[in-house]
Amino acid sequence: MQLRIKQVTDAGLDTGSGTLPIADIKPGLTFNAWVEGHSDYLIITVHAGWGDTVQGVALTETPCHYGGTRQWFVCPDCRRRCGVLYINRCIGCRSCHNLAYASQYEAPRERMRRQLLKIRKVIGAGLEIGNPFNPPPKGMSTKRHLALVEEYKTLREKYWRECENSRRWRDNRPKTIDWKLGVRVPSSRLN
Repeated sequence: MQLRIKQVTDAGLDTGSGTLPIADIKPGLTFNAWVEGHSDYLIITVHAGWGDTVQGVALTETPCHYGGTRQWFVCPDCRRRCGVLYINRCIGCRSCHNLAYASQYEAPRERMRRQLLKIRKVIGAGLEIGNPFNPPPKGMSTKRHLALVEEYKTLREKYWRECENSRRWRDNRPKTIDWKLGVRVPSSRLN
């Protein structure tokens, strides 16, 4: 469950109080947090199955280049500035909860595929990897378009070579010495 500073500022809860959605459980059903704003800190209350979590979180702001300021949370654990707080039994930032981005779990093949689709989207072509390219979209220079097409072609060659390789196990692959013969597997609903 996560709470973003943008949610807090858009709702005006940095100086007020109210509820904010922090997770979608099912379509139409959300999990909420109560936020009380005191201009330089917030008190966040979450009622969940593990019990109530009540935490004070400091706010800070930084100046923007073209005037104005941007607000940030100060993580209660590590005191780092962050834009998103993650809520479990305690409230903290991404590094305090040892969270990683979804792209960090991707295999190299999937990462290349995502990059190929991203380039095709910028070029204005369809999202099929083998389809031909369109002329440059309006506002894109021919030089930039040709550079993206060349980048796409080299990445596509690497992608096809990666697809030809069989899948390799990581270092934590199962080994035969770890298997115990004669040990009964616990029964489940499928057995």
